[in-house]
Amino acid sequence: MKKIYFLPLFQLCLILSIFCSSLIRGQKMEKAKDSLSDEEKWKKISLQIKNSKKNKEFKKLYDAYENAALMGAKNQKNYLDSLLITAKELKDDKLIGEAYMWLGMNGESIENYPEALDNYINAYSMLSKTNNQLAINKSITFLARVKLYMGDYDGAYNLLKPALKNLKSINTEESHLYFTYGQLALIETNWYLKRDNNSALVKEGMDFIKNTNQSGYYPYFLAAEGVDEYYNKNYSEAIRKITSAEKLYTDQFQHLTDKLYLALSYWEQGNTKQAYTFLQQIDDAYDKTGKIDPKFRSAFEMLIKYYEKTGDKDKELEYVKKLLSIDAKYEKDYKLLFSTMHKEFDNKKLIETKTILENKIKKGKIIYKISIAIGIGLIIFLISIIYKGIKKRNKYQKLYKEFISIKSSEDLDEELLDEDPVTAEFIDAYDIDSDSDTEPDILDDIDDIDINPKLVENVLKELDLFEKNKDFLKKKVNLESLSLQCGTNTAYLSKIINHYKKQNFKTYLNDLRLNYVMNLWRGSKKSRRYSIQDIASKAGFSNSQSFSKKFQEKFGVSPSFFLKKLNSNKELESDIIATDNELKND
Repeated sequence: MKKIYFLPLFQLCLILSIFCSSLIRGQKMEKAKDSLSDEEKWKKISLQIKNSKKNKEFKKLYDAYENAALMGAKNQKNYLDSLLITAKELKDDKLIGEAYMWLGMNGESIENYPEALDNYINAYSMLSKTNNQLAINKSITFLARVKLYMGDYDGAYNLLKPALKNLKSINTEESHLYFTYGQLALIETNWYLKRDNNSALVKEGMDFIKNTNQSGYYPYFLAAEGVDEYYNKNYSEAIRKITSAEKLYTDQFQHLTDKLYLALSYWEQGNTKQAYTFLQQIDDAYDKTGKIDPKFRSAFEMLIKYYEKTGDKDKELEYVKKLLSIDAKYEKDYKLLFSTMHKEFDNKKLIETKTILENKIKKGKIIYKISIAIGIGLIIFLISIIYKGIKKRNKYQKLYKEFISIKSSEDLDEELLDEDPVTAEFIDAYDIDSDSDTEPDILDDIDDIDINPKLVENVLKELDLFEKNKDFLKKKVNLESLSLQCGTNTAYLSKIINHYKKQNFKTYLNDLRLNYVMNLWRGSKKSRRYSIQDIASKAGFSNSQSFSKKFQEKFGVSPSFFLKKLNSNKELESDIIATDNELKND
């Protein structure tokens, strides 16, 4: 991609002046060549160079090299070196001076300003030997341009003042052109030095282009007038005039100087958002080319402050790093200008800011990750709580239906019954057939456990009595004591319980106790007001913790939660009565 260099106003014009002045001096290439393609032109130039060398026609060779340079060849520097050598062969001071001018222009195009400055000094030295005042003062204007560009404002000012006076006195089209460019250069120089009245300089330039038919340069002076308004702190006028100038330009340049002063004016008005749009255009230009005029350094300082104001630490750090990189280039290529440039963010402050921002961003990222982790944890926790709550509610509702459907047992402890208890024909709904006279059918599968059938029958009868008499409520009941009561050993008893009750002994015992509690709560309002510890003790559990654990395992909710829900349910008693009535009818 071809690189574009963004120069001050007068520099843009001066680069074009080489081509304009070539036309004014006379066409270096025959008019017939205008209709040729670039490839055909190169063939003709190459042939001209070859023939001129062969015939030692140095003036024709000089013209051929200059034509090659005007064509913008990739190896332009080589052609320009050859141009200088040929001019020296001709021993023509004017041609030698012009060759140095060409080399100076080439140095500027690659931003080698010390080399450009040396070549312009040599050009002035050679042209001073001639009586050509236009060429002499033109070289001074070029020399002033580089001094201005390198930050030597005093040197540029001292060269421009007499050169402009001389150029104005030379009444030719080319002198008019260079006076116009020089006047723009003087105006820009005076922005920094403030030695002359810039309004007067702008007016002088506008009057001059009007009188010399150079109306195409009016937008440049209008923009310069707008910049002058900026320095006079008339920011609204600055914006109006520069914006008007932007609409009048007919060239293809981006006019970043105008963008800079529009940004500065909006910034001073407090409209940082509008200023940002112009600052971004300057930044985009730098990103595309990797090159930027030192005057635009303030744009990157404003971008740092803009993102500091918006709180975007990442972008602020990005522009701190970018400005450090730009400063490294400035320090190398613009030593004088860089040393005198006003910097709100000098190198030391930039490095300090960079370190602070990096630490803040690092800390912010850690905090962000922690916050995300905490947030996710809280969401998971809340989902878990909600899920558990829903699950708990569903389990309660299911358990409540089962609880209501329990057939009340009429042999509950009298001391726990209400004065007006719910009465019914009570049957244990949890497989404790306390009122059933039917013996368990054990004969069909009695041979499956390899125990004497008579013994099995006796043990099952003893277990039935154990349940009817509620001996399971005794705290010291265990497998050994129950085996003695049943007239067998622990091994046989355990085997019989496992086979016929489908449970191990501990589960069998705990279920009897828990079923008893559920019967108790359903049949006795008074029992529902007892503490968990009292209920646990009444049911034969050694402590409330053991009772709560077994209750939770069997029913899926804690006894305290279940009781709380029961006691808060105003429809409980009516539900019990309705269920009992249905059971009676059945």
